[in-house]
This record gives sequence, C-alpha cells and structure tokens, in this order.
Amino acid sequence: MGFLSNITTLFGRGNEDALSVPAMDGVFKANTLLDSAEALLELPQIDNLAATADGLYCSSGDTLFAIDLTSRRAEPVRQFDGAITMAAADSSGRLAVGVEGSGVELLDAGVWHRLDLPADCVRCVTAGLFDGKDILHLAIGSRRHAASDWKRDLMSHGASGAVLRCQISTEKIDIVSEGLAFPYGLAAMADGRLAVSESWRHRIATPPVRTRPPAGIVLGDLPAYPARLAPASDGGFWLALFAPRRQLTEFVLSEDDYRREMMATIPPEAWIGPDFADIGGGEQPLQAGSVRQMGIMKPWAPSRSYGMVVRLDRAMQPLGSLHSRADGRMHGIASVAEFGGRLYAASRGSGTLLDMAVGAGEPA
Repeated sequence: MGFLSNITTLFGRGNEDALSVPAMDGVFKANTLLDSAEALLELPQIDNLAATADGLYCSSGDTLFAIDLTSRRAEPVRQFDGAITMAAADSSGRLAVGVEGSGVELLDAGVWHRLDLPADCVRCVTAGLFDGKDILHLAIGSRRHAASDWKRDLMSHGASGAVLRCQISTEKIDIVSEGLAFPYGLAAMADGRLAVSESWRHRIATPPVRTRPPAGIVLGDLPAYPARLAPASDGGFWLALFAPRRQLTEFVLSEDDYRREMMATIPPEAWIGPDFADIGGGEQPLQAGSVRQMGIMKPWAPSRSYGMVVRLDRAMQPLGSLHSRADGRMHGIASVAEFGGRLYAASRGSGTLLDMAVGAGEPA
C-alpha cells in the first residue's frame, strides 16, 4: 500500500496533499506567441529590462546596456564588479542596478553611488521599485544564497527573502517584510499596496508589514515560477514567468533524503528542477519524457524550461498570456517592459530580446 500511495500522490489522485500542479488552460492556455514575436537583438543571457523616459536598458552578465531600438543594437553603459541581478528605473532617468556581492548601485543626476545594504542582502537583489523621489523598494530573493545559486535556494525550501525600504536621501534602510520564498518582482497596486511575486510559493502576494494586516494572496497557484512584474500603460501589469512547475519537481521537493543527496553529489545543472533553458544534453534530467524516439522535442513535453508572459489587470487578475512551449526557443523569460507603445521581453534562455504589440496574448 505504501508504494501505491506514493504513486497516487505523485499523480494527484485520492490525496488532498497530492503533488498536482495546475494545468496551463483557460487564460494560461498554451500558444506560440513568444516564438512568433520579432527577435529584435541577440545578447547572451539578456535580462533585467528597465524603461526610462530616455530609453530601454538591459543586462548581460556584469554589463549594463542601453538598447538602440533603431539600429537594433545594445550599447554598453557600464561594467560592474559582479553579475547584474536587478535593474530598476523611474521616469526621471534614475537607475538602480543590483550587483551580486556588492548590493545596489544608484545612478542619479549622472553620478553613480552605492547604497549600503545589510551584509546578508547584497548577494541576491532581485527587483527594485522607485516610489516617488526618495524611496526605493528592493526585493531580496534570499539572505542565505547568492542570486546565481537560486536552484539551491529552491531545493532548500528557501524562505529567507525580504523586502527593503530605502530612503535615498539619508540612505536609511528598513526591512519591511521578511520570510518570503524568493521574492522576484515588485509592483505598486492602485490602492497603494506593494505586490510581490514569490517564486517558490507560485504566487503574487501583498507581504505583511508592521502597520498592515498579514499577507494577502492576490494571485495564487500559478502554473509556472513567477519572476518580475512591470507596469502596463493602462494601469495593469505584465508578469514574466521563467520556468514551468512540474510534478516531478514537486515530488523531489517533498523527498528530503533524495533532495539532500542530489544537492551533495550532483552538479546543479543536472538537478531535477526548473531552469532558464534546457540544453538537451544526455546528462540532463527529464530526457525520457522530453525527447521522442527520433530526437524531436514535443510541444507538450515535461521540459525544465518554458517561456511565459501574462497580462494582468489593475487588480492583478490574468487577462491573457504568451507562451514558448517545450519545443520553442524563447524560454527563461524573467523580465518584461512596456516602452513606446510596444512590449519587450528578455528570453534569458535563448539570449533574445523580443518585440511585440502591447495587445498580444489578450482575447480578441
């Protein structure tokens, strides 16, 4: 009975604690809109889109780039001492850049200076949001692991993330919420609440703070791991989701002994779990389910990576979605931005900047 119980649990039958994951249906129904979008430029591991009044910025590795939409090129702006983990901008042209190992660099009036963050917050700044002229909110994905070690945070059931409130003029920094499961995106809702995408809890929530009630779930049980949020021109939002949820991953997360041995004995790129891209090597997990006999990836295969962008209304409820399925290339979407009446998405997995109509993915 024990073996049969484990099987029924894995497939989500007869157990309220089953390891089932929500289907990509309804608003989340799969399509190929990301693969059919225009590829504006290629840049390895492109990420961290930020739109200002002056233009659009992105990152690749340790370098911040300005995107020239006319020439379809990315021009280097500055190289930092570590990998860029976050970029945020406001309408005045200020930029905040998270750098793994050193925290946040702020560009204000043409001058760069570093914000002095708590020591356990400098390795994993995942998102930023300017609030007026003097406040910068920061999401800290993990206070135990670096941003580049996000897989270990997931497999360790990480919930050490936090949201910081930084007063720019005085550099006073307060921790306003903590105990979050890898907060990856921030957005300001119409009622003034701060919304946070919690990747490992597959949801968008309003985190608890000292002067407000406990956390509220705005949008829960997402079919993929949510990443960054970006404002839409009509008052709604865009949500990037960087990898799909899979039953096998949920099963591994529930098996403590196996999970610990996997982390101790196998390199992270071969762990069972999500990723920004699936390179398809023979040592990669899920090969039997992802590749047909002739070596062709099926669109519905249980791949580790996926591409997904969701259009949200003002209340953060989904209106439509854009996908790159298992057999597509535009996977690992962790950042989106609306600029100049167009929607841009950074496919970290393929190293491609996508250009789409703002109405793409919405029902006709």
